[in-house]
Amino acid sequence: MHDLHLVLKFRLAGDNQFQIRGASRIKVDGRGGLMFYDVQRGRTERIEVGQLQSFTLLPMNPVRGATPEPLPN
Repeated sequence: MHDLHLVLKFRLAGDNQFQIRGASRIKVDGRGGLMFYDVQRGRTERIEVGQLQSFTLLPMNPVRGATPEPLPN
């Protein structure tokens, strides 16, 4: 399992629910997308920047544990 360093909170255009992911790394892929390794699902995911309505990137607080908790809307 990879180390959890970041918490991504985002909402896609047309969706009223926020999604929260714990990631070990994130990068811009050069094709209009953000690539990140989702620690909880064990796979790499891609988000189209043009589809994002809201996006927040937070550092993981090591004191709170290894799993991100839901963030307030």
